[in-house]
Amino acid sequence: MANEETFFRRRLREIVIQKYGSLDRFYLETDFSKGHLSQILRGQRSPSLATIVKLARALDVQVAQFFIKDARPQRSR
Repeated sequence: MANEETFFRRRLREIVIQKYGSLDRFYLETDFSKGHLSQILRGQRSPSLATIVKLARALDVQVAQFFIKDARPQRSR
């Protein structure tokens, strides 16, 4: 389970950086709490399904992009 969680956190960070250039810009341009997302990225908090869906929408990707290895972010439909 820990490996999947680590992979999710890495993919989330990777997609945020790819789409926004930095975590700070993502926080500024979306309504995500910096503290909440920071805790998720550090593994101190597990996101709910609702949060994962909200993140996917904010990043304009499909939820599956957080979990598929070697997947490139694709725009959601």
